[in-house]
Amino acid sequence: MEAGGGSQQGPVTCGSWIRRPDNVNFVVLGTSRRGDSSPSLLQIFSFDTKITSLSSSPLTTYVLEEVEGDPVSIAVHPNGDDFVCSTTRGGCKLFELYGGELNAKLLAKELPLLRDVGPQKCLAFSVDGSKLATGGEDGHLRILEWPSLAVILDEPRAHRSIRDIDFSLDTEFLASTSDDGSARIWKIEDGVPLTTLARKSDENIELCRFSKDGTKPFLFCTVQKGEKAVTAVWDMSTWNRIGHKKLLGKPASVMSISKDGKYLALGSRDGDICVVEVKKMEIYHRSKRLHLGNCIGTLDFCPSERVVLTTSNEWGAVVTKLNVPADWKEWQIYLLLLGLFLASAVVFYIFFQNSESFWKFPVRKDQAATPKFEAFVGDSQSSDNPFGPVDMKCIMKFLRPMGVFWKEYLPPMLLGAAEKDSEDQSLGKKVLGFGIVRDSDSRHELPSEPSKVTFPIHLSFALPFQSFKCHQRNPPCSVITLGVMNTADLRLSMAVKATSGSTSSAEISGANVEEEKSETYSNNMTEAMGAVLTYRHELGMNYNFIRPDLIVGSCLQSPYDVDKLRAIGVKTIFCMQQDSDLEYFGVDIGAIRDYAKTFEDVEHLRAEIRDFDAYDLRIRLPAVVGKLYKAINRNGGVTYVHCTAGLGRAPAVALAYMFWVQGYKLSEAHNLLLRKRSCFPKLDAIKSATADILTGLRKKLVTLTWEDNNCSTVEISGLDIGWGQRIPLKFDEEQGLWILKRELPEGHYEYKYIIDGGWTCNKYELVTSPNKDGHVNNFVQVVDDDSSSVDATLRKRLTSDDPDLTTEERLKVRQFLEAYSDSDE
Repeated sequence: MEAGGGSQQGPVTCGSWIRRPDNVNFVVLGTSRRGDSSPSLLQIFSFDTKITSLSSSPLTTYVLEEVEGDPVSIAVHPNGDDFVCSTTRGGCKLFELYGGELNAKLLAKELPLLRDVGPQKCLAFSVDGSKLATGGEDGHLRILEWPSLAVILDEPRAHRSIRDIDFSLDTEFLASTSDDGSARIWKIEDGVPLTTLARKSDENIELCRFSKDGTKPFLFCTVQKGEKAVTAVWDMSTWNRIGHKKLLGKPASVMSISKDGKYLALGSRDGDICVVEVKKMEIYHRSKRLHLGNCIGTLDFCPSERVVLTTSNEWGAVVTKLNVPADWKEWQIYLLLLGLFLASAVVFYIFFQNSESFWKFPVRKDQAATPKFEAFVGDSQSSDNPFGPVDMKCIMKFLRPMGVFWKEYLPPMLLGAAEKDSEDQSLGKKVLGFGIVRDSDSRHELPSEPSKVTFPIHLSFALPFQSFKCHQRNPPCSVITLGVMNTADLRLSMAVKATSGSTSSAEISGANVEEEKSETYSNNMTEAMGAVLTYRHELGMNYNFIRPDLIVGSCLQSPYDVDKLRAIGVKTIFCMQQDSDLEYFGVDIGAIRDYAKTFEDVEHLRAEIRDFDAYDLRIRLPAVVGKLYKAINRNGGVTYVHCTAGLGRAPAVALAYMFWVQGYKLSEAHNLLLRKRSCFPKLDAIKSATADILTGLRKKLVTLTWEDNNCSTVEISGLDIGWGQRIPLKFDEEQGLWILKRELPEGHYEYKYIIDGGWTCNKYELVTSPNKDGHVNNFVQVVDDDSSSVDATLRKRLTSDDPDLTTEERLKVRQFLEAYSDSDE
């Protein structure tokens, strides 16, 4: 699909993919000015994967001022929320992208260090998004920390004029090339040049890209020697040139590498492209005259599809689906693992059956023969097996859905045991033994009756397979097990276990206590939140990616959970639990924080919010989100936000961050959150907190009364203290009323009376509609006396069913968060 080639707008000068949440991809295109009727533009288009096409009209458009000139280059941050654009006259600007396909918006921000620096031909973010590099036409090279813009390198004479730059996968090196044919490597940490790539006097190194697959540390460069054009490879460990290959066959104008590092693409000056598989350096796709003789200015791989974006001044933007082999699907990998496991079981069985003849051990006349495999499967009622029988029905439940496939791989005796004795519907009634047993003490003889030899077993199947273990009990024998690599952090698994023996009473008691605590906590949470929610602490930490850079989950339970989070790229662990929450489940937060401090690539922070308390959430939300916002700006990467269960406080904080900082409408962010994780964030608290920031926190005196001379105590729960606490009312003898006077900020508050220990509503005060469980509460609405005032109108809009923030309001909120001191929490 073409964009930007019409008569109503200027030529396309640059472009790039933008990866949005849920694997949605946008494209940003820059077009130059064409006369007075067509200004310079930045436009965002959506991409339809089904038809491999961009949208016919832009989702949003930003008009560049005439003094800024035309777009030159674009670099999109890995988080997909913002990008930097260089112009011919105005230096570089930051553009923040908000919203989705229906309400996308661009917000421009100045970058003080890059204002009026002249055209920057090259812009690049590091893979982790922590660095930004710019290369100017004047040869000035800059490397900056992101987003603080702290200067790492500022070299005015890096080259005569910079042509191309690229970061290495680990952000340790930066490669830069010049229009004079030279290329340099820069050590980013030290901010100094490391080496200059060797070349012959008649060679020009033009374009550069580091390998991104994480296995081979190479640097690819296009090298021009007269009319001969090749792609050369340098070894990053020595910076020596190790070879070259003729790929495109003509001078290249642009070079790109896919996000997973599997493919390298080259675009020519006459509109051709070729895509190369990196490991084999073989061409897998070629498109000739894609831009009909025009020089390709942009070549960029789609983040999630095998599609490339190309641009040229004459033909605008074109997206091309690559004719390359399909990638492996997740289910195919699982099927392969299953096949390998079953194949290994067959090989083991064959080896076991022939072990004596294979090793040729001498056998005494009075020594019993090696037990046959049939000995492991016997009558489940036999009392000769001290370890007890194991019913194979559970294993068959796992194998049956695979159809006849599994029958081809199971050993014959195991298959027979699984299928025999169908009359009493018991499939295979004895122990499966996948182990070789040898006598560990010469004083113990093997049993004289091989048919009665049995083995303890613990067989586990999982997708992908987590473990395959044998557990021994009291007999003095050692077991050699057939092992499959352990796979951690499975989100979905199906496990079938056959175990023998007993569990200690202490273990059972501990497990029951954990289950009882979880049950009590879940019941309290359901009552307080008004929704049926369940949390099982004994099952360990659980979480969901809400965005590629944002995770919401339950609490960490041990220091080892820090390692799990670091393994998925988490840079900030943000905890909202109070000490009482931690003590309830026996979590040692000190050990977790101390362990996290031993690493430089992760930070553990706490910002406490009271559990099950919507008012405390409202009041604390600006401080908590402010601390989160600054931590994300400081650390980058992935952020893990958690409370105890990850169902109330953590989702609410993540939701507020998406609404206030990342540009989502509250309803859009809420829908995205619920698609990723079943939870119940308090939307009213977020709405009220938003209004508090923009209008101020004003309080009004509220009076509540209960008329009853016969009761001895009257209390109220809810209001601004949460459902876990109570406020006593005072009895006024003159009026004959129980009275509570309390100052409350503007907002909606629900409450109930507790009369002599019994919960009830006051029929003379406002009552909510019944919820899905049939429960009702009293409520009071605290509003501004002047309903027509600006603040009252704004608060009403922000606390409506579907609020959104204007660009100016969102800027005010972000400035408020940035100014919030951590000590104010």
